[in-house]
Amino acid sequence: MRKLRAALALALVIFTLIGCVSNSGYTPLLRAEPEVGATLNRVPRTLRLFYAALPDVERSSLRLIGPNGEHQLRGLHTMAADDLMIEIMDPVTPGEYVVEWSTAVEGDPTVYSGSFNFRYQSSQ
Repeated sequence: MRKLRAALALALVIFTLIGCVSNSGYTPLLRAEPEVGATLNRVPRTLRLFYAALPDVERSSLRLIGPNGEHQLRGLHTMAADDLMIEIMDPVTPGEYVVEWSTAVEGDPTVYSGSFNFRYQSSQ
């Protein structure tokens, strides 16, 4: 009987851990402007990320890293559309860019983070 209880307890722990691992890939990020993986022919002036719920601006951050390093950004805010938006201050030159983000969304205390790439190529 003890062996059966121990086996059941072990199985319960294993199933609980498997459940935790399978949810680890969740991200509240739904889409972005510029789009994830996009190749742009026009210079982006802002970054706008859309989430599954309203993000907490105070617990959020956005970074833009390009061929010449990190860009200066200004005015992180929400447009009340479950989004974060920020203005790109430095000139965007042709090349690969990485957007790094972190946020907590309404109704969820977890701080999520991630990154995505886009490319800007001059149309000239």
